[in-house]
Amino acid sequence: MTSTEFLSDSPAATEAFAAQWAQSLQPDTAILLKGDLGTGKTTFVRGLVRGLGITDPIRSPTFTLIHEYTIQQPHHLKGLPFFHLDLYRIETPQQLSTLGLDEILERGGIVAIEWAERLELGGTVLTAAQVYEVRLTVQAETGRRITITRGI
Repeated sequence: MTSTEFLSDSPAATEAFAAQWAQSLQPDTAILLKGDLGTGKTTFVRGLVRGLGITDPIRSPTFTLIHEYTIQQPHHLKGLPFFHLDLYRIETPQQLSTLGLDEILERGGIVAIEWAERLELGGTVLTAAQVYEVRLTVQAETGRRITITRGI
């Protein structure tokens, strides 16, 4: 496992870091976002989306659970789907099983999952070729420590 760490001093810095990191992603990638409420998971996803050339407004899919977009850049990802999932409201393995996560992963795009801790409810095993854990922790009022670990 390899890890990268970034100390952000603002939401804008978090977005910029995520946008830059998005350029290194490959098809068939799952990004597991973990952290307490308000640590910046959705802010990180906004940066990812910007880095992937998606111009749609991004908000957390807390009530709809899943949003799908089409990646516009970089060239090796263009046209693939980007899925943004929010598992905050998932409480049981049955609820988790209704999301169709296997089908989403089979599409070969990028999947960002907020509240990825909830995957443990169903003992979910991710089949993506690349899996990253992105853990966000509060360092100060606007500061965040972002730790990205590959190969979880």
